[in-house]
Amino acid sequence: QKGFPAPKATKTGTTIVGIIYADGVILGADTRATENTVVSDKNCQKIHYLAANMYCCGAGTAADTEMTTQTVASQLE
Repeated sequence: QKGFPAPKATKTGTTIVGIIYADGVILGADTRATENTVVSDKNCQKIHYLAANMYCCGAGTAADTEMTTQTVASQLE
């Protein structure tokens, strides 16, 4: 055999995607927040408004992402 073995697929539980097209950008995210194998929130916002035409997508620790985007947004206003 040659090359490297394919890495194992890892489930992180979060989906965030950004698509750039001729007229702009599309952002999408799921709304599920998990703690290990437990769904802790089924309606967690992962796309955060910062300023006009500026958004931030966050995955990971929901509280950290929320506080960081609030802090950045307050400095942009």
